[in-house]
Amino acid sequence: MQVGRYEILEMIGSGAHGRVARAHDPLIGRLVAIKLFPKELAHGEARQRFIQEARVVGQLSHPSIITLHDMGIDEASHTPYLVMEYLEGQPLDRILDKRSIPFQKACAWAGQVASALGVAHRKGVIHGDVKPANMLITEDGRVKLMDFGMARLASHDTKTTALAGTPAYWCPEQIVGKPQDARSDLFSLGIVLYEMVTGQRPFDADSLQGICTRVLSSTPLPPSHANHSLPAAFDDIAARCLAKDPAHRYANAEALAQELFPLARHTPLPGPAAQAHANGNGNGLRDRAGRLMRSA
Repeated sequence: MQVGRYEILEMIGSGAHGRVARAHDPLIGRLVAIKLFPKELAHGEARQRFIQEARVVGQLSHPSIITLHDMGIDEASHTPYLVMEYLEGQPLDRILDKRSIPFQKACAWAGQVASALGVAHRKGVIHGDVKPANMLITEDGRVKLMDFGMARLASHDTKTTALAGTPAYWCPEQIVGKPQDARSDLFSLGIVLYEMVTGQRPFDADSLQGICTRVLSSTPLPPSHANHSLPAAFDDIAARCLAKDPAHRYANAEALAQELFPLARHTPLPGPAAQAHANGNGNGLRDRAGRLMRSA
C-alpha cells in the first residue's frame, strides 16, 4: 500500500481521529509515522480546513512536540494524511496501566508538555485532546506530545468540537459547550499529572454522565491523600490546574512549567498527610516504649 510517495509498512495504531502507520519515505530513505484521516476531509470546505490547520501545526517547533514533516491528500484513495517523525517508545497510557510514575519524573514530563503547549498556544493552536494516549514516552525517557489539533481536524463541522476528545480528560467548559482556550489544555494536563502521581484519575466514574457530573461539580481529594510522599506545594499546583473556573487556573502554560521544573529537580519534603502519618507512627512507638519501661 502506498499513500503519496510513502510506502506503508504496517499499521501501528488507531483511534477516534484516524489510523497511524509506520511507513518508509523512499525520497529521503527514513522511517516515518503517517496519520491517515477519513476521506470526508478530502472534499470541499473540510479539505481547506485540513490543509490550513496542518500548516499551522507544521510550524510548531519544540523538543516535546512530535515533528510534522509533510502533509497531503492522496489523489488515488482520497485519503488525507500527515507525515510525522517516527520514534520508538510507548504511549503514556500503556505505562500508567502498569504503574504510577515517580514524582520527580512526573513533574519533569508534565513540565515539558506544559512548555510545549506554551509554544503552541502562542501560535494560536489549542491541542484540545491532552491525554496520556497522546503523550509518547521515547526509549530514552523523553516525552513527546502528539496529535496537535487533531480533534478539530477530524471534525466535519466545527460546531461539534465541544465534545471532541476523551471524556475522562474533558474540562468543564468543554462539557457545557463554552469556548475553550489555552487554559482548557491546562485542565486536561492537570488530570494527567494527578493520574501520573496517584495512579487514579481525579474525576473517574463508571459512565459518561458520571464523569461529566464529577468534572462539573466535585472537588477531588488532594493528590497527597493518595500518595503521602507528595509535598503540599504539589497539592496547590494540582488544585490550580483543576479549578472549575478557567480564570482560577494558571494564566498560561509557561507559568505551570515554571512551577513544575523545580519540583522535578529536588527530592520533595513530605506533605501534611505524610507528616501526620509519620507523627501517628511516632506517637505509637513512644507509647509502646513507655509501656515497656513501666512494666520493667
